[in-house]
Amino acid sequence: MKKIIFFMLSFAAILIIGCNNSKKDVKEYPLQGAWEITYTKSILPDTTFEKTQFDNPTVKLLTKKHFAFGNQSGENKIWGGGGDYTYTGDTYTEYIIYHVVSAHVGHRVKFKSTLKDNLWTISIDTLNMKSLETWKRIQE
Repeated sequence: MKKIIFFMLSFAAILIIGCNNSKKDVKEYPLQGAWEITYTKSILPDTTFEKTQFDNPTVKLLTKKHFAFGNQSGENKIWGGGGDYTYTGDTYTEYIIYHVVSAHVGHRVKFKSTLKDNLWTISIDTLNMKSLETWKRIQE
């Protein structure tokens, strides 16, 4: 009986360790977690916006396949959205499923991406705009 209990506990421990391989998740899904914006610059045809200080920074949450972001400025102004994403190391692509600006819903947005330690930079360069964002991982 003791051998059976020992075997069952050993099997359960190995199963739990094998299924919770966080190193594998980090390698396969390096963006998974919570991120806080630290820098943003947008260049439009007639205007340039640049921001390094945030009273209410945007936070982006990423699972293995989904993202959501949001922030609140002022008493009643909430900005947010989310959807699905793919990541291949140098390319981060969002497919927007919901957004505070409904015209963005259904669009696919492709960014150049750089990830170094806990800093993640994404940028986009189109005919109408250029944008650069730097995000810092929020530690648990």
